[in-house]
Amino acid sequence: MSIAYDIARKNVVICKSDDPLPEVARMMVNEEVGSLLVEDDSGEIVGIVTDREIFRVIAEGENPQDLIAEDVMISPVYKVNRNAPIIEVERIFQQTDAERIAVEDGDKIVGIISRKIFDRLMSMKDTGRLLPV
Repeated sequence: MSIAYDIARKNVVICKSDDPLPEVARMMVNEEVGSLLVEDDSGEIVGIVTDREIFRVIAEGENPQDLIAEDVMISPVYKVNRNAPIIEVERIFQQTDAERIAVEDGDKIVGIISRKIFDRLMSMKDTGRLLPV
C-alpha cells in the first residue's frame, strides 16, 4: 500500500499557542480544515486544536472570547515520518487516543492524518475498493 505522506492532508495550518480562540476558528474556516497545529514561541509544535475541541468549549458554556489556543489544544501531538508504512500509522492510532497524527519530514510537518479518514481508507481497502489517494 502507501506510505504515510500519501494519505496525509497536505494543507498544514499552524497557529501560535497564545492566539485567541475566535481567530483560531477563523483560520480553520478560511483554510477549510478541521484541525490546526499549535506552536510555542520557539516554533516547537506543542499541541493540536480540533473543531471538536472548539465545539466542546461552546457546549460546556465557556466563552471562546476568553480562551486562547493553548487552553483547548490536545497534547502531545503524535508524529510519524513521511515515509513510514501505513502499518506504523495504524499502530499509533491503535495504541493512542490520537484523533490526528502529524506527518513530518525532518523537523518540518508536511501533513496531517485524521483517524476518521484513515479508518475510512482502511475500510475501503478491506472491501477491495480502490483507494482515492
